[in-house]
Amino acid sequence: MIFRALHVNHEKTRMILRREKNVITQPNHVWPSLSDDEWVKAEVEMKNLILSDYAKKNNVNVQSLTQMEIRDIILGMEMSAPSLQKETIADIEK
Repeated sequence: MIFRALHVNHEKTRMILRREKNVITQPNHVWPSLSDDEWVKAEVEMKNLILSDYAKKNNVNVQSLTQMEIRDIILGMEMSAPSLQKETIADIEK
């Protein structure tokens, strides 16, 4: 999820991971040392960042997405907009 969020918006992801100046990264670690609660908050914010980017690019409402679609978007799978999917299904059914 971190890599996907970095791909979407590098600066906002850095702000999410380092929301306070006193957050440190251990010398042998890649990610900052956060508590479990802080990681949960960061995960939610990164998920919202990824979904809002997808919604903006594809002109869809995030609330209209299914849990499977949300999972696929967060994991970075290439998806077409729901309207395009419906058109493709309609063409196949014809």
